[in-house]
Amino acid sequence: MIEIKDLEVSLSGKKILHDISLTISEGKWSCLVGPNGAGKTTLLKVLLGTASYSGSVKSHGSEVYRDQRRNVAFVPQQPQIPQGITVAEYVMLGRAKKDGWGNESAKSRSLIGEILTQTNLYGLHKEYVSHLSGGEMQRTLIARALAQEPELILLDEPTSALDLHHQIDVLNNLQILQKSGVTIISTMHDLTLAAMYAERIIVMQSGRVLAEGDSTEIIHSSELRTAFDDRINVFTLDSGRPVIVAKKDER
Repeated sequence: MIEIKDLEVSLSGKKILHDISLTISEGKWSCLVGPNGAGKTTLLKVLLGTASYSGSVKSHGSEVYRDQRRNVAFVPQQPQIPQGITVAEYVMLGRAKKDGWGNESAKSRSLIGEILTQTNLYGLHKEYVSHLSGGEMQRTLIARALAQEPELILLDEPTSALDLHHQIDVLNNLQILQKSGVTIISTMHDLTLAAMYAERIIVMQSGRVLAEGDSTEIIHSSELRTAFDDRINVFTLDSGRPVIVAKKDER
């Protein structure tokens, strides 16, 4: 369980996050949604333990920036792309903490093969990461995170560079991971996909949390519409699944 109390973050004298208090349950998929500049990525970095903050952010009772034992994977929106490393080698970096770089076990090598297949990267395993397209790079980042076998995985817009087919493949793989007990916290601009996969939705605007709760309730909430300046429509399919689209300006 992650307990956030009175969290505030300031950068260069400007307050980015304001008085956030949340409890995030283990083994659930929680999704941060809101417009650009809402503070979603900053909150992910706090949870990762790489951003300074005031207040308290505890995982299993320890402040996140102090606990070096946490096995947390992070998939950034804008990664630093290494030179001279292949896809297979880059994904294998996810095993370094368990095995040490260059000392991968047979079990780890087998796992990497499975993950490359799951993420449709097996045919690209000898390609240099620096030569990949945006979508291929995104899948490679996620494959490395899966290889880490983390207890918590943080993803900043994991489907932003993917076509619809690969979006669903990646999210399905993440859902399988979540159902095995891994806690997932992601940001997503696509509210329909957020409602489809996340069990909990946290609505943010201007560095504050407007609402949080079960996705089936939050997706129909007034707070979600407020976060997007009442410029979204929520429709419900015959199956009961919600679809969220932007309102067209009538001029």
